[in-house]
Amino acid sequence: MSFDIEYTLLYRKLRIFSGDLKGFRWSQNAIWVKVLSDENFKKWILDLVRQEQLFKEGVDEDNEVIGYYSEWTEMMNPKKVAGTHYTLFDTGEFYGSFELRVGKNYFEIDADPLKKDDNGETTNLFYKYSTAILGLTNESKDKLAQELIRRYIIAIRNVVLR
Repeated sequence: MSFDIEYTLLYRKLRIFSGDLKGFRWSQNAIWVKVLSDENFKKWILDLVRQEQLFKEGVDEDNEVIGYYSEWTEMMNPKKVAGTHYTLFDTGEFYGSFELRVGKNYFEIDADPLKKDDNGETTNLFYKYSTAILGLTNESKDKLAQELIRRYIIAIRNVVLR
């Protein structure tokens, strides 16, 4: 799933800010890439999906629960308690495949959706649950927007004060 800064209030505010600084040359795209090149920040964004949404809540980008474990599943694997939400964690391989790709004014979250079960059968998680399992909920987008603003302010201060 992708997130395009051009469709956000932050982008409009930055355009106003850059217009107020006549003669001041800086590229908000360059700042976007710089802010999002921080590996810890990338991990934080990915963990919004992996930990906050999938693991803790079991929800996709629409805040819809992707499924619940059945009693049969619990009998087969006692770690999966009947009535609790899916986490898509099992081996951790899916979570480990998450990556964040940064463009000049957007980013994309991707992962390897192919998962092999104990019998060697492959399931495509995107076909089963849709690519919405990679997207950010509105709550996660709000958290991201606040953190982006904080990081943008720091980056802009660094540019202005150098």
